[in-house]
Amino acid sequence: MSGRSTTTSLIVETSRGPCIAGTRITLYAIMDYLKSGLSHDAVKQDFLLSDEQLHAALQYLAAHREELEYQYAEIIQRSEERRAHYEQLYRTRTKFPPHLSSAEKVALMRQQLAQRQQDARPEHANDHSPRS
Repeated sequence: MSGRSTTTSLIVETSRGPCIAGTRITLYAIMDYLKSGLSHDAVKQDFLLSDEQLHAALQYLAAHREELEYQYAEIIQRSEERRAHYEQLYRTRTKFPPHLSSAEKVALMRQQLAQRQQDARPEHANDHSPRS
């Protein structure tokens, strides 16, 4: 048995970590909100939580703070490593320079598409002279 004696029916362990029962809301998400300085009312409102759910989450966070902080730091590190990996993968596969904005990339893609469409037209389609 794990040392989670304060686990209630409102907090359940999942493969993603402790969550509010019946939701996909992890306590890590609630930790993020609280660390950013948001009030308990803001957390309740944004996650659509009842007073009872928020109270259970806060109790669980207080009782397991050190363990949750450690686990969350590991999650953040893995997330950053994945982000860096996929960013590098994107940079090796994209044909656009990394400094271009999204709008500039869209404009370039439109130009390339228009050029391909023009190149694909039969030669006589470009002749607009009237026939006699």
